[in-house]
Amino acid sequence: MALPVSFLSRIRRFILPLSAAWLGWQGGADAAEILSYHARLQPDMAMHSIQGQTRIALRGTAQAASQLSFPVHALNVTALELDGSSIPVNIAQGKLLVALPASPPGQTHSLQISYQGKPDKGLVFGTDYVYTAFHTCHWMICDEAPGIRASINMEIQLPADYKLVASGVPVAIKPGPDGLVSHLWHQQRADASYLYGFAAGKFQQTTERVGEVTLDYYGAVDDAAALRKKFQPTSQMLEFLQQKAGVPFPHPTYSQVLLPGSEAQELSSFSVIGKQMLDPILDEPREDWVIVHELAHQWWGNSLTCRDWKDFWLNEGITVFMVAAYKEQRWGHAAYVHELELASKRWQAAIDAGFDKPLAYVGDYPSLRIQRAITYSKGAIFMDVLRKELGDELFWQGFRHYTQQYAGKSVDSRDFQLAMEQTAGRPLGTLFDAWVNGK
Repeated sequence: MALPVSFLSRIRRFILPLSAAWLGWQGGADAAEILSYHARLQPDMAMHSIQGQTRIALRGTAQAASQLSFPVHALNVTALELDGSSIPVNIAQGKLLVALPASPPGQTHSLQISYQGKPDKGLVFGTDYVYTAFHTCHWMICDEAPGIRASINMEIQLPADYKLVASGVPVAIKPGPDGLVSHLWHQQRADASYLYGFAAGKFQQTTERVGEVTLDYYGAVDDAAALRKKFQPTSQMLEFLQQKAGVPFPHPTYSQVLLPGSEAQELSSFSVIGKQMLDPILDEPREDWVIVHELAHQWWGNSLTCRDWKDFWLNEGITVFMVAAYKEQRWGHAAYVHELELASKRWQAAIDAGFDKPLAYVGDYPSLRIQRAITYSKGAIFMDVLRKELGDELFWQGFRHYTQQYAGKSVDSRDFQLAMEQTAGRPLGTLFDAWVNGK
């Protein structure tokens, strides 16, 4: 049996927005479409601050003039350009407001925003390293809505002895200002903004190859031998998840960055993991959950991303379930049962607190702990219920159909239900209404 692990050490350590509010456009969500971002960033290791520019490529979808809105949080916007011309900076209620002039539908625009500041979350500085975690729009200007997907280029200026891992693939390294080195990375696949990120530092590194995928392991304090030992299960996890997904790993390289602390955060093409989360694997090999959890997100959460925060269980509930499914294959059925028992206890804690909601709940939660008990834990229990309802063969066939059909797209609970119904050959509305929709 796996050693007991506390509740806080078995969940990802980020603060999910507690409302499902749309944080994108004003004056109509269809006013313009974000095509891509280009972020030029310079973290200040001494001041724990950042300065940068975000250039956003937009395509107008409405002929009338409209107003766009981006959250600024703790960043200070210093300059603004639209299509190469300076325009006034207008901040109201914590949002940057940009007037988009009337233009023919389909016309493209370039919006460049310069900013600086000390992000209140999402950017973590340590001794000789810096990394991002979830709250992308707190350290660069962007749209926070998970259903808005765009490609990104990141140009990050760092000390010469730093290595960089970022979303996508490396493109170039060239001299930067003030003796820094400028690293350019490109993410071709359109992703939700919360998946953009980077980690940089005086890292040790080691690499292995599994089929068509390169696995890179980086460590801020661990040497190459320790990294290989701790991340050794990754290759078999990758093979298991690819088989269950029916979709190859969506990137040529997957990097895992091991840092001090308790982080556990997936990003596009890489993950950031804290030593407190992973080091227990040295004493108990069954404590491998954090590797498979963050790796599974590269499919469920990253490739298939919830269209709205109300369907966040499609990211987290499915991934918690996939941890249990991997453990069943690796360690036996008792390990699967154990994982679901942990999820059940957490869900029961929410019930005991008088708060139990459908998985696609659109309201606020009384606490992050209760929210996770529903989104993560109840979501995993529902996946097990669905598996028992359909039987293993139909369940996994339907799950692969869902993953294959929506890879690279945004999804909601109805998409998942329809995919499972198509495979089952019968309606599943009663089950989904009871657990997901609350009807």
